[in-house]
Amino acid sequence: MEIKKSTYYTVFVSLLLLSFLLIGLFKNTTAISMVYYPDYPSETQLLLRRIKGHRTTQRLSNPCPDTSNTTRCKPNGNVVFIKTYKTGSTTLRNILNRYGLANNLSFILNSAQPVGHVFKSLKSFPISRLLPPIGVRDGDYRHYKYNMSNVHMRPSLEDLHNLMNPNSVYITILRHPVDQWLSYFQYFHKDDAMRNFFGGNDTNLDPVRTFLNLPAKFMKFKSNARNYQFRDLLEVDTQREDVDYVRERIDKFAELFDLVLLTEYFDESLVLLKRLLGWSFDDVLYLKMREQPQRLRADDEARKQLLEHNRADNMLYSYFYEVLQANIAAYGPSFQDDLNYFRDHLNRTLSECVGASKVVDVAGDHQNIRYDIRQQSSPFCKKFVSYGSSGDVFRRQSNQSGNTGR
Repeated sequence: MEIKKSTYYTVFVSLLLLSFLLIGLFKNTTAISMVYYPDYPSETQLLLRRIKGHRTTQRLSNPCPDTSNTTRCKPNGNVVFIKTYKTGSTTLRNILNRYGLANNLSFILNSAQPVGHVFKSLKSFPISRLLPPIGVRDGDYRHYKYNMSNVHMRPSLEDLHNLMNPNSVYITILRHPVDQWLSYFQYFHKDDAMRNFFGGNDTNLDPVRTFLNLPAKFMKFKSNARNYQFRDLLEVDTQREDVDYVRERIDKFAELFDLVLLTEYFDESLVLLKRLLGWSFDDVLYLKMREQPQRLRADDEARKQLLEHNRADNMLYSYFYEVLQANIAAYGPSFQDDLNYFRDHLNRTLSECVGASKVVDVAGDHQNIRYDIRQQSSPFCKKFVSYGSSGDVFRRQSNQSGNTGR
């Protein structure tokens, strides 16, 4: 009889321990619902799996539970957009500009730069060089409180918080690491540098492959040309790609941002942004800005090498892809209906407002695709098909003329 009791006790304890183990495994596997490994090398997959052992603290607040009736909601025009390079961020900035112009909002703007970019850290940027908010006297720094920030800068969060209204929403946008790297490489003419320095008379030289095969004496240049998005978000060491460091930074990003948009899921991201801010569908309509007529390409093998070269960006993007999917799931069953409506509305607007396309030369020795506005278009179309909204924001705030900001 004693043997039986001992056996039952052993079996009971074993089953109890097994149940705890299964519960722990279930929690770990459901912490993030979707896994996204777009042709990542196996080593990177292992690193990503180690990072994904925790739940993001990113939240998607919902000021408008009934998305069909936004008139009951109070829209939030206080937005901090940490602008990243070559991610579609100028298109997103244009959306924010249009809303800010329509609602008489004040932007953080460098008074000495034509479209307001700060570029450097606010910590080392004199407040006297900022345009004052609308309705605030120049030099009355105690009242320098802004509705929006959407310029390139090196984020210094404490200084940024002090300049923004207290209920500001923080957002940013990320792009697939390879496509972002290729666009950055091309935009800043690094592909031309490869051709000119190594190509000689060889017009068929592959600048991406040449970069990846750079000899040892160019290692400093090569190691600096990576993880651009990781660098843009906060002051980070782009040379460090160990999992613990990257995970720590991703935790900080997840705590900071109310929403991280993704270029490849731009429409989905804007539906989430509309709900987050309590805006209308009209407010988040967009026309692509800075669209390049010819994109730099890379073959499959080069793309794999670039993913490994931008390992921290790989982990960052993969993490927030899953967060985006979680936010879509949390939105509820109406998400697909709202997305379909938004896309139909966007296509109708493009058909009504947008005319022929053309390739134009723009500042910095670049070429962009731009669109003409259709003749006899509505006043909305004239604002929608505009490539000068950043200049409009700058000029309006420079010529405050006694306006009162919100």
